[in-house]
Amino acid sequence: MGMNTAIVTGATGFVGSWLVEELLANGYQVSVIVRNASRLLPHIAKHPQCRIIEGEISKLLPSDIMTREADVFFHLAWGGVDSKDKNNLHIQLENIQLALDALELSNKIGCRKFLASGTVAEYVFCEDVMNVNSRQTPNDYYGAAKVSVHHFLEVRARQLSQDFIWAMLPSTFGERRHDNNIITYTITTLLRGDRPLYGDLLQMWDFLYVSEVARALRLLGERGLAGKVYGIGSGQYKLLRDYIIQIKDMIDPNLELGIGEVPAMSQQTFSSCVNTYALFKDTGFYPKVSFEEGIKRTIEYWEKRI
Repeated sequence: MGMNTAIVTGATGFVGSWLVEELLANGYQVSVIVRNASRLLPHIAKHPQCRIIEGEISKLLPSDIMTREADVFFHLAWGGVDSKDKNNLHIQLENIQLALDALELSNKIGCRKFLASGTVAEYVFCEDVMNVNSRQTPNDYYGAAKVSVHHFLEVRARQLSQDFIWAMLPSTFGERRHDNNIITYTITTLLRGDRPLYGDLLQMWDFLYVSEVARALRLLGERGLAGKVYGIGSGQYKLLRDYIIQIKDMIDPNLELGIGEVPAMSQQTFSSCVNTYALFKDTGFYPKVSFEEGIKRTIEYWEKRI
């Protein structure tokens, strides 16, 4: 049996870099498509089973890839994920075109399966556990673009007879995530001895450590069924404030949290919990790294940097 092969976009990003590590650790030959190869992690760039393809997806030819009949094409590249860019219409429309260009390239080189990543931001006003097949309710152009590109890709994949999977990523945390998400904000603020400020934090939430998200993506690439939408998550939910208190206690129980001190932006309390039944059923995925263990690793990562 030959070596599994994969193509990955977004390999310089947070989840993408962890996915490449996961694939390489499981014996894959990985081709990464990047605009700027210097942004790749050194150990990825130097890995003997990693091939770097530098360029714009829209301008690449099948001859540039040289990977015929790859097992799976993982499209994770997406610009404008920072809060300041989520309502930048130009950037989000570019993302839609980028994804369609990636699908066309995947099909031309004979990739068996094309997997693209969605987000819980597609379902912002969902008050219960998200059914990935229910009506999406995005709250910004980023979430709306993800909803849109899912439909575009679904239609084009059907026209091309290309196996296609939409994988909805959860609230993901871990080392190397440097944007101002609530986990990074909480850990870095507390480690500096400051008092982080929040709203009421009464949302039900599901966090998943990044190595687990990468493993779920690999398993979907191997075992996921074409035409399905999969929610990735731990399947365990609790109040957002309980997670934040837990992080504070792990750093120093005597520190203070400013919960309830930031006015609510919406009267509606939404959930970030996704139904993971299809993922568990079709791939056998089950989280191995607990929230506590993942947070411990993330705290240690930031302790070395603060």
